[in-house]
Amino acid sequence: MKTFLRKFRYIWLGIVVLLIVLSLWQFFKPPSLTGDWQTQLDQISTAEFQGDAVTVRNVRNFRYGPTEADMHPDYYTKTYDLNGIERVWYTTEPFNENKLAAHTFLTFEFKNGDFLAITMEARKTKAQSYSIWKGMLRTYPLVYIAADERDVTLLRANLRKDEVYVYPVKLSKPQNARLLLVDVLERMNDLLVHPVWYHTLFANCTSSIAYHVNRLSPDRVSSLSWQLWLTASADELALKRGLLDTDLPTEQARAKYAVTARSQEVGDVPDYSKRIREFPQ
Repeated sequence: MKTFLRKFRYIWLGIVVLLIVLSLWQFFKPPSLTGDWQTQLDQISTAEFQGDAVTVRNVRNFRYGPTEADMHPDYYTKTYDLNGIERVWYTTEPFNENKLAAHTFLTFEFKNGDFLAITMEARKTKAQSYSIWKGMLRTYPLVYIAADERDVTLLRANLRKDEVYVYPVKLSKPQNARLLLVDVLERMNDLLVHPVWYHTLFANCTSSIAYHVNRLSPDRVSSLSWQLWLTASADELALKRGLLDTDLPTEQARAKYAVTARSQEVGDVPDYSKRIREFPQ
């Protein structure tokens, strides 16, 4: 019996040591900038500032069809006037297959008719698929992608047929639009020098947006807000915190700012971003 207990203690001690080693490996494992990345996550967007202008390179402009797996890659470079931002938009895409989760991103609308979307995502290799649990274990680097709305919105509304909501953002000061975009783009650049891990709870698309909001207005969004984790309710949090430019309650706001039906109606047209924003009065 004593021999059995001694062996059991050794086995238990070995398990504890193994768990400690695995935990330390996870904690100190650095995110990588190199990998056999999935096609839509391969090219990284960068921003170059020149006074009141910013040139964004590798603005993703993919088309997908007849299925999402059939990708038609395209990128462009465009210069934007930082003083010409007319409005900021907050997009949410609750997933059809998971009523608790959603993808969220920002779009900046310019007075000259340009729209620039910034989406924060888990950067996956071709051998990886997204997993909520793996996203907690330092599996995917965090990446910011600059994209055309016909890439990020049309894909979600027309191919995935998820319900997509595009809300106007309420800014306490007009200059905050510029400050927000600059902060997001500087973070995008910094991730190429100082990569960090995506985390399902604490460094996902929605908590990343909250991070930038709080840099402009400290403690505007609590890092303990459960909607940052169960992101299908992220628009409820934004409405509650006065971040969206509407006084409508949640369900009425969703009904007004849902764009999936209009996106499917207008299709891939040059003025797509304007057309999907023909909201009812």
